[in-house]
Amino acid sequence: MSKMIESIDTEKCIGCGNCAEYCPTDVIRLNDKTKKAMIVYPEDCMTCYNCELYCPTQAITVHPFKREQPQVW
Repeated sequence: MSKMIESIDTEKCIGCGNCAEYCPTDVIRLNDKTKKAMIVYPEDCMTCYNCELYCPTQAITVHPFKREQPQVW
């Protein structure tokens, strides 16, 4: 299975935590040292797009293929 979350741009990430807060499966967490978002369990991504939608700096990109056929939770 390919990653559904394609990338997190740590240069754009401001460490607000929205992505981690709104992720229903805890795929994303904030790094304790850098306070930046990081992908922890990409295989658990439900493609709900909350991380991308709630990121105020557009630092998160979800894989475009999964946009066409999101999984239902």
